[in-house]
Amino acid sequence: MKRFGVVFLIFCLMAFLPAYAESAHELSLVALSAGKADALILTMDGRHVLIDAGYARSMGKLRAAFEQLQITELDAVILTHTDGDHADGLDWLAGSDIPVGEWYASAMYTGVKTKKHPAVRAAAQRNQSVIWLQRGDSLRFGSAEIAVLAPETPNSNNENDNSLVLMVSHPDGRILLTGDMEFGEEGILLASGDDLRCDVLKIPNHADDDTCSDALLRAASPSLAVISTDSEEKPETPDRRILAGLAQIGAEAVQTQECSGWIEIRLEGGSPSYTRTDLPNIDAALRVIDVLPGDDTITLRNDGAAQALSGWYLYSSKGGELFLFPQDAMIGAGETLTVGTLSSPEGSFDLLWNDKKVIHTSKTDSIALYAPNGLLISQMRNGF
Repeated sequence: MKRFGVVFLIFCLMAFLPAYAESAHELSLVALSAGKADALILTMDGRHVLIDAGYARSMGKLRAAFEQLQITELDAVILTHTDGDHADGLDWLAGSDIPVGEWYASAMYTGVKTKKHPAVRAAAQRNQSVIWLQRGDSLRFGSAEIAVLAPETPNSNNENDNSLVLMVSHPDGRILLTGDMEFGEEGILLASGDDLRCDVLKIPNHADDDTCSDALLRAASPSLAVISTDSEEKPETPDRRILAGLAQIGAEAVQTQECSGWIEIRLEGGSPSYTRTDLPNIDAALRVIDVLPGDDTITLRNDGAAQALSGWYLYSSKGGELFLFPQDAMIGAGETLTVGTLSSPEGSFDLLWNDKKVIHTSKTDSIALYAPNGLLISQMRNGF
């Protein structure tokens, strides 16, 4: 009798587990706080997709998010369009040890040759190639489908209006991702008759005044809207009209600039919830004390205890160049350290930045020092 009871219990569990596995869904969207840049991590049933990668300087925060969220590989990377605040971070990603399944990008682009397209260059570093997307294409990740709603035709005058517009459909909800779509592409999208209803809307183009009409907000009718922007870097964003439009339809708005790390949005049964993550402060006494355009050198001073520099990096604002300190780099207590480039006089530096003419010699430029988690520690202008 006992044996029959055990067998019956096992039979019930076997019948129950498949149904449970099918219902154990997961849908989340992480929006990185990376200035006005876009860097989004979409998770669907354990599959991870990076949608845009922010600036090159965004790498520390992106790396911190991967570590905290325990993301060790990406099923896909999708680049909505070629603007640097969406695309420049791809170069670091391609050079990292994070596996990437597929690379996708908008089939429509302007202002760049195919060989120099940021997604093409990034994929080539991995001996991979780009899969081009346009209206009518779709991707599947677990129980989620990502439908490409736009673009359908290229816009040769405005790269923002070549942005991929993606509808994520999942048993737990719908997310509409819009890149930097402006009124031109938006008008075509609205005229298409597509069902744009969603639970979460990524407001296009940092909520600038050239995007996101009231008609789009009514068509999408989200419960929650996320805005990637920084009002200091991009003044007048988010536009008051857009915030008022969201309030009018009863949608809550969250902004990436409201935290130092990222906003994580989770959907369950069509209901979104979110948390903000702030990055821990770095207790370091490092600062940039000299930036010499002619010599192309940067000098740091350490006024505290000896500091390992593995994971730290320098960033040049004008050219967007990035220097990662070697893993064994150190700066002792009270010491200085000079970084030079291929343009620097021989013997004028301690570490080589394998680039040339990093510091602009006639226009305003600044060199910034970032901690491994992407927090800005110190910066200095080039004197112009």
